[in-house]
Amino acid sequence: MSNQSQKGRTARTSPGRFRRIATKTVIALVAAGAVVAIAMMPQPSREVPPTEAPPVNVSVVTIVPEAELADTFVLPAVVEPNRVVAVSAEEAAAIERIPPKEGDAVQKGDLLVQLKTDLIRPQFATAEARYKRDQIEYERMMSLVKDDAAPQQDLDNAVTQLAASKAAFEEARARLDRTRILSPVHGVLNDLLVEEGEYVSPGTAVAEIVEIDTVKVVVDIPEKDIGFFSVGRDAQILAEVRGCEKSVMGKITYISQLANRQTRSTPVEITLDNRQGLLRSGQIVRVRLSRRVLNEAILVPLLAVIPLEDGYAVYVVEDSQARRRDVQLGVIKGEQIQIVSGLRPDDKLIVAGHRFLAPGQNVKIESEKK
Repeated sequence: MSNQSQKGRTARTSPGRFRRIATKTVIALVAAGAVVAIAMMPQPSREVPPTEAPPVNVSVVTIVPEAELADTFVLPAVVEPNRVVAVSAEEAAAIERIPPKEGDAVQKGDLLVQLKTDLIRPQFATAEARYKRDQIEYERMMSLVKDDAAPQQDLDNAVTQLAASKAAFEEARARLDRTRILSPVHGVLNDLLVEEGEYVSPGTAVAEIVEIDTVKVVVDIPEKDIGFFSVGRDAQILAEVRGCEKSVMGKITYISQLANRQTRSTPVEITLDNRQGLLRSGQIVRVRLSRRVLNEAILVPLLAVIPLEDGYAVYVVEDSQARRRDVQLGVIKGEQIQIVSGLRPDDKLIVAGHRFLAPGQNVKIESEKK
């Protein structure tokens, strides 16, 4: 009974199964044929015709060398007085009076301090009297010996006595003169170290005088630059005076033989006339120094130079195209820099638009300057 049922179901399902298989086969064949037909169709060209890039707008400067270019640099410096003199007493005495005041201008030979002379003057008077007496005695003995009225020995004794009394007189006069303490230089009485009535001994400092009519500007020049300078070279001093910048010229008067071990810089002194009183001791100023003068120097704007991994380059225009030039740099002057090699006179240097260029790219000059 079950076998008959199974055979009946098989008989009924076979035609439908065949139809489904046939349908799938037809669909597969049709799809394969479509793929083959599409593959055999001519393919459109994938090559895009090249288009030329539009020229880049640039600004150029025609290279014109400068006949002479001063290679200068500026360093900070300090003003110092030409001399600071400490004046000391040479005699032991009390101070009688002090005519000048601190801050007064004094000339060489002006009286700074007057010491009392009540003890020294009597000694001077005694020495003077002895000297005059011995001089008279000498002249008398000269006359007697000449007339053969006295032996030569008496004249010799008179000569010796006159020399001794003269020495004593000159010593007493020098001691009296030293009671007047005078200024050894012209300058400003910067400090009075004693008071009237004070007793001083030889060597006691009584005053300090600063000479500022001539001043020194001390500047430390780096080791790489010191070789350019020598004594007698000019230097320009730039100072702020009452809110305005003043320029004064001076000369190098001293170059130290010893460099600073820490900074490797060499102290240099520049001396200049300060009779107008523009500079003060301790003032910070700037010094403009000139290393050398460069002939036929080529200067270009700093912004025209392109830094590379292994150097620097610029772009120039040649036949309406941008050409890259490797350059060697020199000194910087403001917003310009010297090109030592890589550029020639009359080259058209690109100064604007060069950041967007590649070598050989077409360019269009919008503006040109010299």
